[in-house]
Amino acid sequence: MEKYAMPEGYNFIQSLWRTYKQVKDPIGAMEESMEQFNGTYSVNLGTRRLIATQDPGFIDHVLKSNHKNYHKSAIQTEELGKFLGKGLLTSNGDYWLKQRRLIQPGFHIEKIHALYSIIKKTVDDFLVEFPEGKVDVYPHLHKLAFEIVINSLFNIQVPLETRNKLNEFINEVQAFVIKDLRQPYKSWWFRLSGEVARNLERAKGARDVIRDIINTRRQSTDKFNDLLDMLLSVRYEDTGEPMQEDQVIDEILIVLIAGHETTANALSWTLYLLANHPAERQQLKEATKDLNVIQSVASDPLAAVIKESMRLYPPAWISDRVALNDDSYNGFTFPKGSIIILFYYGLHRDEKHWQEASAFNPGRFLKANEDKSKTKTYYPFGGGPRLCIGNNFAMAEMAIFLQAMIHQFEIAPTSEHPLLRPLVTLRPTRVMLNINRKQ
Repeated sequence: MEKYAMPEGYNFIQSLWRTYKQVKDPIGAMEESMEQFNGTYSVNLGTRRLIATQDPGFIDHVLKSNHKNYHKSAIQTEELGKFLGKGLLTSNGDYWLKQRRLIQPGFHIEKIHALYSIIKKTVDDFLVEFPEGKVDVYPHLHKLAFEIVINSLFNIQVPLETRNKLNEFINEVQAFVIKDLRQPYKSWWFRLSGEVARNLERAKGARDVIRDIINTRRQSTDKFNDLLDMLLSVRYEDTGEPMQEDQVIDEILIVLIAGHETTANALSWTLYLLANHPAERQQLKEATKDLNVIQSVASDPLAAVIKESMRLYPPAWISDRVALNDDSYNGFTFPKGSIIILFYYGLHRDEKHWQEASAFNPGRFLKANEDKSKTKTYYPFGGGPRLCIGNNFAMAEMAIFLQAMIHQFEIAPTSEHPLLRPLVTLRPTRVMLNINRKQ
């Protein structure tokens, strides 16, 4: 058997124990191992070999310089794909590339200007009803992010029952996928007990709801300037044909599940950080008063606060890739089929690459202080050709909300601090803040 120069790490028995620790405390276990093995280590699970890294050069190698040798793993494609279909998040290879080229122009920043008024109205309507006092802001921001993505997808009055059905599908399916991934030894039971079948039925129900909206839209001659209009109007360059209906539904489900969970998490952590850093909060207020919508989206101080929040609490805190062929990096060699775990959370807090890495310092992201080298140590939206297609949309909606929130409400901390919930995304537990509307 050919020998490979794998990174130092854990043997088979140790790896089984580490897997148990990883389930109990994913981030803590990885931080401990990263410190022990200087940022890169291997895990031996018999036929499955994993390499975990927060080395920015290694991450750049996998996501950018040698990206053609790497695909997303079956965890991301097959497991989620069973419920979400074959969209950008759950596909690989030629099909993914074809879809990316088709859809990406619709998410360029100039193309989403038409959505700003939709986002602003959604935010304004939401803040009218925002509660005061000691509030767990996370469920409210989760609801807001869902409302923004629904309204941006479908610029029509979507009935409450329909919204609730789609929201329930997203929450139930994500919870099940996480449970299935963390307890693979129970997969047989999930199938036998009917839990897999129930979630597949939920997926069918969600698809039927979206199909009805698409059919109604196709019967209309009006223009709605929403994401559904964009998805229905794009054409493949080689054939001039539109996407098939099921392809459109696949992409809508991806936008729904990826487009609101990450935003809700990022906004919750951002409000928590601002509440606990009054000087930075006051600076942001003074720098953003009297901005209109487009100015707020382009605001350097708003973007800096959001970027620093996502550095400390990256919504996509981890990802993985599978090597399609043998590969090497910096003296390591590893076989095809190796799974490379990219630990963005660890990289973002690595003192080797960030001064005062654990401190909340939005100033480091102001354009005047911009450090181009940081692009290889900062991955809030992933990187390379698979950079999140909705990054401009996400930054716009977060900026519009944040400006409105800090100027309409006083935000202060409580004695309760959220804990990390590293699921598919990095959720907080309860984010308890003191919220009072300005008079």
